[in-house]
Formats: sequence, structure tokens, C-alpha cells
Amino acid sequence: MQVEVRSDGKLEISGYVNAIDRYSKELYGSKGKFIEKVAPTVFQRALEKSRNVDMLLNHDVRRKLASIEEGTLELKEDTIGLHAKAVISDTEVIEEARCGNLKGWSFGFRALSDSWQDDAGVVKRTLEDIDLIEVSLLTIEPAYIATSVQVRSEDIEKRSVRDKPEIREWDAEVESERNLVTTKVWLFKNKIF
Repeated sequence: MQVEVRSDGKLEISGYVNAIDRYSKELYGSKGKFIEKVAPTVFQRALEKSRNVDMLLNHDVRRKLASIEEGTLELKEDTIGLHAKAVISDTEVIEEARCGNLKGWSFGFRALSDSWQDDAGVVKRTLEDIDLIEVSLLTIEPAYIATSVQVRSEDIEKRSVRDKPEIREWDAEVESERNLVTTKVWLFKNKIF
């Protein structure tokens, strides 16, 4: 990833959102644990079908940073993978770049065609055709080495390792539920409705 704060104060960033034909880190989905790769020309075909692709921060639709339609984002697939070049004016992202907090890239997509195989106990998925929904700049750990991220939302898939719940998050959620139940029991016993 190349990052440059220009003299006009805007951030120019470029790099590979995802490398083709290279497996991800371990991901988690409805079929359990798996690793995944994107077949060659998948991104090229997705870009040919799409009128616009937005660039987001950490897959947050409320944090649009650039877009093809606005002329602030360029995306193309080459022999390495999906390359992005963007000009960003978001001051928070510029500060994150100055502090060295940008960790990589990700992409959000709908799988139109994929294949699965079990290779000696390792489940492998190959994406063969997708709708590219968005690309994201990340301040969280990417799921693809040197590039992307995995988070799931309905049928739109995003690549960031946050998808695997940490034990601490689960414990905090359980503790919160316990506190809520305790409060409701107390209110019921004391007839406070």
C-alpha cells in the first residue's frame, strides 16, 4: 500500500485490494471454517458489470471515502489482482494514515458462482463470479495476507477477520444478558412495571 498526503491536504492511496489465485487466512461462514481465493478475471468481469463501486472505511456504508462515479477511485484487475487508487479528503482517515493505522484493504461482494473442495480436511472455496459491492480501506486486520478482510452481512460478504468472535466479546455479551435478566427479575419481584 502506498500512502501520500498531498500538498492540497488530500490523501492519495494505492495498492492491491486482493491478489488473485492466493488463499486467504482462515475464514468462518455458514459452512464452518474455510480458506478462499478469487479466480483470475473475476474482478475484471465484476467491474465490467458495475456502474459504480464505492470505497468505504472498514465496510461502514456511513463512511464513504471515494467512488468510481465521483472520479476519486480507480479500480482495475491486472495479473496480480484488484488494484485500487483513490484520493481521499476524510480528515479522520488522513490522520489514521499519518499515525500508521491503516492495515490494508478489503472487498464486499455477492458470490454468484463458487466452488468448494475438501483437501485433506481443509475446506477451500474458489470465487468464480461475483458482484463487487464495495472496497474498503481498513484499520482492522485483513483476512487476505497483504490485502483484504472478512465480516458477514446477509448475502453480502466482506473480508475481515473480525468474523470470528473473540471469547472476550462473547463473555461480555453473556454478562450483559445476565445483568438484564437480573434487573428484570428485581423489577418483577418489586412489582415495578
